Amino acid sequence: MTERDQLEQDQLEREVRALSDEAAVQALAAVVEERGLLAEARRYDWDGSELSEPLDSGDVAEYLEAGQAPVADGELARAALEYAASSGEDMARTVGEAVDYARSPMVRLDPVSLPVAVLVVVLLQTEVVVKRDTRGKWSLTIHKKAMKDAALGRVFTALLSRIGGGK
Repeated sequence: MTERDQLEQDQLEREVRALSDEAAVQALAAVVEERGLLAEARRYDWDGSELSEPLDSGDVAEYLEAGQAPVADGELARAALEYAASSGEDMARTVGEAVDYARSPMVRLDPVSLPVAVLVVVLLQTEVVVKRDTRGKWSLTIHKKAMKDAALGRVFTALLSRIGGGK
């Protein structure tokens, strides 16, 4: 990565962090839509609360502090946007356009109607799998990479906090 590319990446990360909660969710929805994943996101019929029971098992203790409050939707959206922006030049361009869109003063005719956790899971579909077994019980599988990528670690921590209700 050239110095100029790094400066642009740093600027985009600052812009993402400066988004309001509502604008961050709008930008995340725009990225999911631009990547052609909105239809897939609409197929999920869970909002994240269905996954809190499996999280009680303590399997995620290394990611969450005891008593940690769930992150806000905007915080989760910003973490996902920062990770997406660091995932390559094409994705960074998409995130930049989504940030510009979310900050623009135009009236939004189609407010985000999907839970932020669903948008994040769909965006990270190669990293996170949500499925329901034959008894109707939901499960969450995270394909854990070496957590050298701090941005991905922040997304996972925020996602687990959000769907786990701070357990």
